[in-house]
Amino acid sequence: MKPSLSLLPLLLCAASLAWGQVKPGTVAPAQTSAASRDPDIRITRRKPAPVVDADVKRGYEALQGGRYGEARGAYEQALKRDGALRDALIGLAWSLEGLEDHQGAQVALRRLLELYPRDAEGLAAQYLVGGGIPGDAAARFKQLAERSERNAPLHFALGVIHAEQNRWGEARLSFERAAALEPGQPDYLYNFALSLDRLGQGPEAMRAYVKALNLSFRQPAAFNQEAVRNRLRALAAPAS
Repeated sequence: MKPSLSLLPLLLCAASLAWGQVKPGTVAPAQTSAASRDPDIRITRRKPAPVVDADVKRGYEALQGGRYGEARGAYEQALKRDGALRDALIGLAWSLEGLEDHQGAQVALRRLLELYPRDAEGLAAQYLVGGGIPGDAAARFKQLAERSERNAPLHFALGVIHAEQNRWGEARLSFERAAALEPGQPDYLYNFALSLDRLGQGPEAMRAYVKALNLSFRQPAAFNQEAVRNRLRALAAPAS
């Protein structure tokens, strides 16, 4: 049984803006003279809040709510203004995947990786939607995971690779890491439960399945809730 693949949570990477920036070759006279008169005076400025494209934000909120058509429209609108917007490209890919447009999702991810060839989330997403990546995927993801210890989607993708190779012990470690980094993601926890189940650790698997099931009522999940309930009943049944 192949583990369920979920929509990966997106990281809304925000572009930082220059604060009080002066053009090269110019000086802000008032500030310079004030500092010259009294060297103890220090001018401090609060770092501005990160700025997120409004349509990217709208797309992210729709994606989190499982409204994939709305999310796609928002991300497409953002890309009309800036075709190289990283968050809009990966958001569009997951929106299309949610709409079961696998080919469209792969096209968006190929565009993303053309622009950002080392994007860890993009590589993970490309593998998960079936686009594949050149070379030994497991070895490449392991290298990326070592350099990105706190990247949950990357550890999740590595877990999927291990699971597809029936290396459930390694899959369990990767899924556990992803779930620890993003404990609110039900599919990460579900896949961790599945790996425990495959390793014959029934009681631990049951606890993880229940947690994943409870989370799935608050966050969209890719796994089949009824199948999880059936599996819980089977695990709880006395051995014959």
